[in-house]
Amino acid sequence: MPQSNSLKILVVEDESLIAEMIRIMLEDVGHTVPHVAYKMSTAVKALEEEDIDFAVFDINLKGGAEGIELAKIAQNKGIPFMFLTSYSDRGTIDAAKITKPGAFVIKPFTEEELYSGIEISLLHLSPKTDRVVTLKDGHHNLVLKADEIIFAKADNVYVEVCTTDKRHLIRQSLTAFAKALPGEGFIRVHRSFIINKKFITTHTRLAVHLGEYEVPISRSYKEEVLSKLEA
Repeated sequence: MPQSNSLKILVVEDESLIAEMIRIMLEDVGHTVPHVAYKMSTAVKALEEEDIDFAVFDINLKGGAEGIELAKIAQNKGIPFMFLTSYSDRGTIDAAKITKPGAFVIKPFTEEELYSGIEISLLHLSPKTDRVVTLKDGHHNLVLKADEIIFAKADNVYVEVCTTDKRHLIRQSLTAFAKALPGEGFIRVHRSFIINKKFITTHTRLAVHLGEYEVPISRSYKEEVLSKLEA
């Protein structure tokens, strides 16, 4: 399974077997699950004190609607989230919709349904929240934080993506990768390179330096690149 730019995900589920299954599914696609909470008090502590990127809430903990109360806390803290539920009745869904979750996933679910719920949730983030880039990698999706991408390099039929914490190898073209990026902040400087402008430390007419990395500027892109860098 491919690695992703690891999101720290809080899982709140009172059935231990389901909680463990969710943890394994999420870690299998590259995320980290630093906390699995089986009750509301533990979940509240994690939301209030820990650095959480995303949360998966079971709507009904021990038969109550505590998941909805947790969602309100996450909403106030700007943490994106999705709901899991065994119930598809209108009353439960309507009560949960007030908190504006990114997605609902009905139990039982597959790994693909769980991950798709996260992907849809991240696509619904407001402009004030971290921008994300969702890339197809085989049968799975790779979710990266756009502001953590330093550069991308074409490598035959793959793209090597260098982020602030790791490198990823994705089977797709650099052109396809470029289409998935946000409209602002990224510059193609070479047939084989796209860079994130925010990481540029210095540049010449021949190359840009992104901290320890040096990326060449090709002749065909030079005029356009320099006009953007010197604007």
